[in-house]
Amino acid sequence: MATLERGYMAAQVAMNTTIAAATGGLTVFILKYGLTRKYDIGGFCNGILAGLVSITAGCGNVECGSAFAIALLGGLFYVAGSLLIKKLKIDDPVDAFAVHGVAGAWGVLAAALFDWGKDFDHYHGWSGFSCMTAEDGSCKTGLGGEGVAANIAEVVAIMAWVAVCSSLVFGPLHAVGWLRASDDVQDVGFDQAKHSPSKGYASTIPPDNTKVIESEI
Repeated sequence: MATLERGYMAAQVAMNTTIAAATGGLTVFILKYGLTRKYDIGGFCNGILAGLVSITAGCGNVECGSAFAIALLGGLFYVAGSLLIKKLKIDDPVDAFAVHGVAGAWGVLAAALFDWGKDFDHYHGWSGFSCMTAEDGSCKTGLGGEGVAANIAEVVAIMAWVAVCSSLVFGPLHAVGWLRASDDVQDVGFDQAKHSPSKGYASTIPPDNTKVIESEI
């Protein structure tokens, strides 16, 4: 049923989502430039995703300023997760774990930490603009800690669910030797060995044109 409150909530969700996407992208872009002195467009795109993932859980129960803070921290957590995976020498070329695992876990916790209930006394959660109420209609008190604890439990439950389901899929693949490409295929590249066309990008700049471009610059 369409109501004025639902319209306001839709606007709030849209604003929080937009703010988070922009903040996450710019945070990672600036940080990566500070670390490498190069413009990392891939990192910028993943920063946008990290911001979106970070705000997904709390998009309907946090203020716009909180959405900014959540996405900013989500971008930082994404970069930290990406660097950690590389340090551990785990193959994750598209930073899927850093974006969806690290930023996702942070987003679930942030939904409770930044909930727009009064301090940690009241809690809104899925109630939107209204606090969770007791039987007499008054706002329940002392729910902030319970909300954080519940969201921590949710993160643990999601991790367990993913671990079990992934094991059911990847375990048999590993057992029959289908999980990892052969060394020869990895050396050549999957595009060249398995795909048609054999290049990710069909168009190339000839060497002569490259020289022309460099001279013009």
